[in-house]
Amino acid sequence: MKVAFVILTKNSGRTLNKCLSEVSKLRDEMDVEVIIVDGGSTDNTLEIVKQYSGGLNIKILYDEGRGLGYARDIGWRSSSADYIVMLDSDVILNRRFLIDAIKLLERDEKLGAVSAKLKPISLDKGLFGLFQEKNLAIHLHHLDPPYPAEAVALHTACTVFKRKVLEEVGGFDEFFNLAKEDSDISYKIRKAGYKLSYLNHYAIHLERARIIKINFRYGRSYVLISKKYPDMEKLWKLKNIVLTISLLLPLLQLLVYAYYLRRYMKVHGLKLRERIILPVIELMRQDIRTAGMLYQLILNKFYYKK
Repeated sequence: MKVAFVILTKNSGRTLNKCLSEVSKLRDEMDVEVIIVDGGSTDNTLEIVKQYSGGLNIKILYDEGRGLGYARDIGWRSSSADYIVMLDSDVILNRRFLIDAIKLLERDEKLGAVSAKLKPISLDKGLFGLFQEKNLAIHLHHLDPPYPAEAVALHTACTVFKRKVLEEVGGFDEFFNLAKEDSDISYKIRKAGYKLSYLNHYAIHLERARIIKINFRYGRSYVLISKKYPDMEKLWKLKNIVLTISLLLPLLQLLVYAYYLRRYMKVHGLKLRERIILPVIELMRQDIRTAGMLYQLILNKFYYKK
């Protein structure tokens, strides 16, 4: 059985060694191919890749600065494997997940892709590092019901796809160069009549305390995904309306904070200090995403229509 791991990299030196180390342990169990799609690394990323080239079948591609959708698409297309694993360079693969996922995909013809749940471990300390490990989105993610329950959409950090399904739906769309390429491929697979599911296996996600840049990109991508899927990703849903108004009327920020505070109070395993502080960072994250969304709307109106 041939399995291809598509790993996107860009200055991934802090985590790539641990990622590839777990993949290399599978060599005796299956025919493993690794496709590295690099986004112009200037650190030791490619040197780490070369250290594994003697034991692993590795191919190195370059995304030409065209973004995530393009990188993922050229990655899986460069392999002939029946199963494609999208694996982020900061994720440590769970072997049990991979074995069980492939068994399910072989058994269930209508199952298109299966994801592991992610357990974040922050490489950075401080409040932002804490937020990466214990934010509300992670808590809700862990509550997602596993197979045979169907998921609305999957991430692409540690997910196994059937190659024939990717071929049928036309692969990843390079239109999603910043983020949301995972939502796009999920919706395409579901529209083609296939199911998506999570398994209750956890893969370690070696997070960094990134707040501003990554969330601004997510906000911009809200506009792009809603443009392609207005029926599945309505842009002006209540949450985005409220957050936009609160961004323009700062006094309303207190009400939004109170809303997140109430939700964090219901999360198990948090200290009182964390319950109070994490909603502040949550509000900051949502404000940045809203700013990114508004920025993209302005670009669409005044730039793309020229």
